[in-house]
Amino acid sequence: MAESEWLRSSSPAFRLMVATSWLAPESWRERQQAAIRAAVSAGVDWDEYVRLVDRHRTPALSWAALKLVAGLETPEAAKLELKRRSDACRMQAVMHSMKLAEVLKGFERAAIPVMAFKGPMLSTELYGDAGLRHARDLDLAVTQEGLRRAQSCLEEMGWQLYSSWFVLSPRQWESFLRHEHSLDFAHSQASCRLELHWRNQWDTRTATRARWARSVPSVWQGCCYQVMHPVDQVLYLCTHGGEHAWFRAKWLGDLARLHAEGRVDWAAALEQARRTGQERALLAGLRLLEQVYGLALPKLPEDAWKRLPSLLVEIPLQALKALEPFGLPVSVASMRYRLRMSRYEKLLLPRKTWRWSVSHLLYRREDFKELRLPDGLFWAYAPLHPVLWFWRWMRSGTGAGD
Repeated sequence: MAESEWLRSSSPAFRLMVATSWLAPESWRERQQAAIRAAVSAGVDWDEYVRLVDRHRTPALSWAALKLVAGLETPEAAKLELKRRSDACRMQAVMHSMKLAEVLKGFERAAIPVMAFKGPMLSTELYGDAGLRHARDLDLAVTQEGLRRAQSCLEEMGWQLYSSWFVLSPRQWESFLRHEHSLDFAHSQASCRLELHWRNQWDTRTATRARWARSVPSVWQGCCYQVMHPVDQVLYLCTHGGEHAWFRAKWLGDLARLHAEGRVDWAAALEQARRTGQERALLAGLRLLEQVYGLALPKLPEDAWKRLPSLLVEIPLQALKALEPFGLPVSVASMRYRLRMSRYEKLLLPRKTWRWSVSHLLYRREDFKELRLPDGLFWAYAPLHPVLWFWRWMRSGTGAGD
């Protein structure tokens, strides 16, 4: 793999983490192993490497990639730490897979259409191994019309809404559906979390329906479910990773695997991305594959690359090297960072109407909890939003609003 200047200026431990943040297909295996050997021969600080594996959540992938390199000299202490983390990741994947199968069977019995993505499903699709990708929770999508039934079905199977949840009136529920995109559950007897989506954060309702129409039926462990169309999947990965500034290498590794295997029709992906406002997220993801892994850019029209703002690549490259994924202490530097991130988000995400922007600015579910207005006075939440925000800010005693 040809190293970019960005990668060459990194520590050997960071270069090794990047090289082991995915499992390359057979056609790229030799180049991946050469990158691993080069990083190790440069003198890796193995404690730093283990910390980076934790930071980027690649325990099983990194351990698997290292084991494939014959004769690689790895300190025994580092081997034990990496194997321990890999085993824990795989055990969690087993538990997630059992719970996922249980949920899918329950939804099938209740005739609730469901789409599974990320987690063990994505790991199986990319690598043929449910335990290679680290996953914090399960992610399922249902239609908005099926959301209430899906919630009831989950509760019957022992899943409970997070303790921060509270009952909403009909008008509050309608506003919640319009402004948010998922419900969070935890299992009452297992240490497992589940996010139930009815749309993607950046989607219009039309785009959500179109994704369902393009989805493909599949079966996993005897359970029927829907799979995203390959183009929808790659756009989801690019936009999800882009929203978080790609601060975890494992997300970029997913995209690298898809690209290196030649699974994606990038011209078709670009055409759809232009229709849905995800063009910049897609192109930025591809540029990052070039910078981080040395993967060649696909053949796309020249004008596509010319319209990509450089900030959409610069910010993720900085985020990948950051020691911590979230924010900075309050300082002049952090304020400058936040301004750049605000600009980054505006450039990345599809443009929204002023009505959408104002509506989301004035929405906070916490307002419904602070002040339980009857639905006949629902309109009053908008003008009262600043007052309720200030009340929470004062009560917190920290000066940190929501």
